[in-house]
Amino acid sequence: MSQPRRIINITLAAATALCAVALLLSAHGGMLDPRSWGFVPAVMVLLLPVVAVISLVWLAVVTLMRRWWHAAAIAVAVVAVAPQLLTLCPLGMGGDASGCGTDTLRVMTYNVAAFPHIFTEDSNDVMRTILDLDADVVLMQEVPHCDLDFKYDTVRGLKPYYEELNRKFPYRSYTHNDEVAVMSKFPFTIDTIVPAKRGYDTLNYFQDMEHYPCLAFDVVVNGHPVRLISAHLQSYGLSNADKSITGTEAHDFDVMQGSRVDGMSMPQKLSRAFALRADDAQNLRNAIDDGPQDVIVCGDFNDVPGSYCYRTVMGDDMHDAFAQCGRGYGYTYGMHRFYFKIDHILYRGALQALEARVYNALPLTYTASDHYPQVTTFGLLRRR
Repeated sequence: MSQPRRIINITLAAATALCAVALLLSAHGGMLDPRSWGFVPAVMVLLLPVVAVISLVWLAVVTLMRRWWHAAAIAVAVVAVAPQLLTLCPLGMGGDASGCGTDTLRVMTYNVAAFPHIFTEDSNDVMRTILDLDADVVLMQEVPHCDLDFKYDTVRGLKPYYEELNRKFPYRSYTHNDEVAVMSKFPFTIDTIVPAKRGYDTLNYFQDMEHYPCLAFDVVVNGHPVRLISAHLQSYGLSNADKSITGTEAHDFDVMQGSRVDGMSMPQKLSRAFALRADDAQNLRNAIDDGPQDVIVCGDFNDVPGSYCYRTVMGDDMHDAFAQCGRGYGYTYGMHRFYFKIDHILYRGALQALEARVYNALPLTYTASDHYPQVTTFGLLRRR
């Protein structure tokens, strides 16, 4: 065999092996605890969509080149990760409604990003979106921190919606130390299912404020009790400068300036965030185990399907509503060209997801959140 031909064969073999290994690690890296294994497997899980596309392109290339062993290796890897790919990008088969009665519960989760510009604008796209989608229960994250209870009727950007808000969601929660909240058509009681945190860990101006990253809201729908949990797990703590590596412009004001993570390198930030989020996920999972059987867990997990955080909360008894009856790549974050599905609706018990949708066709305008809302309609199973 000639030297050039040998080099070509070695290069093809190396590229094939790299694709197969990267694909397997991206799909299964979430089985590795980032507190022990570091941030590399966790980052690979984030990159699964990119790695999958590259692998499929390479499969087409080696097939056209009639490199059958290379094609077979990539094809086997693709088959091995197919369940993870279908969780990430489901086919929209729909839920089985055969065991359900006539009662349904339509649930939204939405990181409202503090209702941007509510103190300076006379209207707010986030609140308008919530009212237009008109779910039965809206679980919110990143509700503004205020010195006093948050009042929807006194804030400039929300006052125009107050009458409609009262009609559609007469039951609401929010106090200044929660940060997660609910708006509901049903009465509810609140359960503080995880210990409060002192400060928001990345932002200095919340360090002296105690808040709950997860709260449970118990509702009764026509005699059927359901626990709804709103969760906001540890963020990455990236500055605008960090995010500008994607080509977006960094803003002059950066909320990470002066925070605990300010000045850390990117690997340090990622290692810290994945480890802290693993702790958050375990605390949430413990609360799920200690709670009632019929539970819907909603929120901003700051991590994708298949991640260690996601797997921890899922356990072996939860279902992913979007993976069951959603369609397509349902990314819920849309800023800085980071198109990730980091908001989730998980559930277990006498419930069945019938329809799930991420409203990511909405424009992220000047006054809108950096997240997209996700809505799932649940059927309440008949009790035997």
